[in-house]
Amino acid sequence: MKKKNMILVIIILLLVSAALCGFFFVRAYVTAQEEISEYSDVQKEYTSVIPASTHTSGVNPGDDSNISEVPSEAAGLPYTAVDFDALLFENPDTVGWLAIPDTVISYPVVQTKDNAKYLNVSFLGKRSSTGTPFADMGNNMRDLDANTIIYGHNMGFGRQDMFGALLSYKDSNFYATHRYIQFDTVSQHSWWKVFAVIEYNYSSKEFPYQQTRFASAEEFAAWVEKAKALSIYSDDTVLTPNGRVLTLSTCDRSKYGKNGRLLVLAVQITDTRG
Repeated sequence: MKKKNMILVIIILLLVSAALCGFFFVRAYVTAQEEISEYSDVQKEYTSVIPASTHTSGVNPGDDSNISEVPSEAAGLPYTAVDFDALLFENPDTVGWLAIPDTVISYPVVQTKDNAKYLNVSFLGKRSSTGTPFADMGNNMRDLDANTIIYGHNMGFGRQDMFGALLSYKDSNFYATHRYIQFDTVSQHSWWKVFAVIEYNYSSKEFPYQQTRFASAEEFAAWVEKAKALSIYSDDTVLTPNGRVLTLSTCDRSKYGKNGRLLVLAVQITDTRG
C-alpha cells in the first residue's frame, strides 16, 4: 500500500510539474508575441518601406526629404522611410532608426543619460524584456562620432526579434548577402557597409569597442585594424581618417558565456542631411 501511495505521489508531482512548465511556457510565449506585436505596430505607424523598384528607377516617392541617397551597391534593397517628427512626439528619447534589409531588424533607436533605462523598457514606455535598441549615452547623435554604438538584446531561445538576428552574421552566406545597413538619425540619413563581425569576450578588454572618439587619425586607424584582425571574416574595406563606424552590440553566450558579445561593425558610405 505504501508503495502504491508513493507511486501516486510521484505521478501527482510529475503532473503538477508538467502543468507548471506548460503554464510558464505559454505565458512566456504570449508575452513574447505581445512584445513583438508592439514593435510591429510601431513600424506600421511610423515607417513606410519603399520597394527597390521605386527608389532605384528615378521615381521620387512624394519628394520625401526623409529618403536618403541609396548607394549603387545597395540599389536592389528596400528603403525604410521614417516619420521622425511623429516618433519624437511619441517618445522624445528617439535619436534614430535602424534597419537591416531582408531581416526583422527595423527598430527605433533611443538614447538617455544612462545605458540602463531601456534595457527593460519598450519604445512606448512599457515594462518589457525586449527593451529598446539604444545608442551609447556618450555618443553625439546629431553629428555622429567616429564610432556610434547601438545596443540591443539577444532574446535567446532562437528568437530573431530585437538583435537576435545579428547572430546570423556568423554564417558566411548571411554575411555575404546582408552587408548593408540603413541607420538614419533625426538629422541625417545614412547607409553603412559591414566590414567586421567579432565574437568578443567582454572581460578581456582586448578591444575598446565602446570608444567613441579618437585623439588622432593614427589612433582611429589602429582601432579599425584591430577590429579587422579580430573579425571572423577578412575584409579589404578602407576607412578614411574622418570615416565613421557603426557598432551593433548584443549578447552571445555561445563562445564566452555571460561575457560574450557579438559585434557587427559597419562603415558609413552615404550621408544625406535631413
